[in-house]
Amino acid sequence: MRTSNNLIGALNFLTFVLSIPILSGGIWLSSRANNTDCLKFLQWPLIIIGVSIMVVSLAGACYRNNFLMYLYLWAMFIIIATLLGFIIFTYAITGKGSGQPVMNRAYLDYSLQDYSGWLWDRVASDSY
Repeated sequence: MRTSNNLIGALNFLTFVLSIPILSGGIWLSSRANNTDCLKFLQWPLIIIGVSIMVVSLAGACYRNNFLMYLYLWAMFIIIATLLGFIIFTYAITGKGSGQPVMNRAYLDYSLQDYSGWLWDRVASDSY
């Protein structure tokens, strides 16, 4: 039992430490001078994910209370499922986009037509 408590404590500490760069990245994006729509779109999910991981990892420190442990496990499950959903969504939207080599340039040329229709409509719309 003591080993499992130490393992839970170490995992909670690790998730707490890993939430700090996520939260810092969201705060850094919100403090940028050229705050474009793309940066605004990314900053709030990063801040929300960072804070939620931090709060859940702090709540996991109460491993002696069964109710809080169940709440902790469900919250971590929801956070992990949300992150996996976000990753799958990102790959589905940008998966087909690949750069084309251009002569006399060291970088690739990306075309909006290579990406999904949803992203294309969102970027081409005047409201965005």
